[in-house]
Amino acid sequence: MECNIEYVGKLRNGISQYYCTIHKSFAYDKKGNKLKECLCNYKEMYNNILDLKENNIEKIEIIYENILENVVPKIFINNKEFTGIFKYDNCILCYKDLGGLMLSKLNKIPLEGIKCSHCNHYHSDNGKFAYIPHRTHLCLYCGHLFRVKEKNIGNEFDFIYTIPFIKLNENTIKIENNCCVKYDLFKGNLIINYSEVNKILIKNEEVNVIDFLNNTLKNEF
Repeated sequence: MECNIEYVGKLRNGISQYYCTIHKSFAYDKKGNKLKECLCNYKEMYNNILDLKENNIEKIEIIYENILENVVPKIFINNKEFTGIFKYDNCILCYKDLGGLMLSKLNKIPLEGIKCSHCNHYHSDNGKFAYIPHRTHLCLYCGHLFRVKEKNIGNEFDFIYTIPFIKLNENTIKIENNCCVKYDLFKGNLIINYSEVNKILIKNEEVNVIDFLNNTLKNEF
């Protein structure tokens, strides 16, 4: 799908901002010049769209094969790998929104149906914004900032499906060079290297799984 790049205003330092409403990504350089293509690095996924309303979805699982090296997970729908994005009415969602949902459910965040005051689209938070409630949100559909009355967090998957919080077992495993993370949305299961744990031992330091994943995925927004 080709980019649709629009001007969305200036930063405080006067730099112009341009935003691609197709790939949900900014499209300007450090000087504020409009780019021919946006900065989204997974555009090819937009060529494969799965309509959640038209398909019977019994299982959604995301797998970070080694989250220490790569924070782009594989997505499995009904146990088959899916390399695309999701559609539900006018919602368009990708792997980052699934990762954000995982963080919210891991941190026991009550999610809300947040709408952008500019374009009226529902809003999803991911990365550090998936576990830190905030008033100012960046709409990923139109590229504008909007404010809400109370600090909150939203995710569109949470009103499409009933998704439980993640429960962690009291257990610890040692992580060396590989850390595989599997998350089953509908069951609320989180597995680290084939074990359900709440702590990991990495580089001779014991770390809470919540803190570990929050820090590892904080920039995925």
